Amino acid sequence: MKKLVISLCVLLPNIAFAQASVDLINARQQAFVHIENQSEQVEEMMDENVLNWSEIESISQQLVQHSQLLNTAFTEGSQEGSKAKKAVWDKPEKFNQLMKEMDSGFALLYQASQQQDKEAAEAGLELAQDTCNGCHRSYRSRF
Repeated sequence: MKKLVISLCVLLPNIAFAQASVDLINARQQAFVHIENQSEQVEEMMDENVLNWSEIESISQQLVQHSQLLNTAFTEGSQEGSKAKKAVWDKPEKFNQLMKEMDSGFALLYQASQQQDKEAAEAGLELAQDTCNGCHRSYRSRF
């Protein structure tokens, strides 16, 4: 009985940690899916003759929220089962810099949408999307 209790005391925290890691991976994957879809949506909206600034602002705000979530979602220990390459955790400096650049792009997009500044909004969106593409090449594993 004593061995069972000791075993449970050792195993339960590991099981809980593993579940937390799976939840974190799912949360960041969902954030990336939202970012991809919403970025494309804003890009299409920016091509319209008459811009729906209210909608662009709303989506931009969501993009900022997803981006900020991702800045804290790659914690040590959350790599097991992830599609991210090992370099995210082994050499996080460049990865973290790219995440901040993406965040800055979405923040610029949001600010520009509030000011209804199409040129600045396009620049912010482009910065964020360029960062996404560069990050995928360096840090996302396909297997």
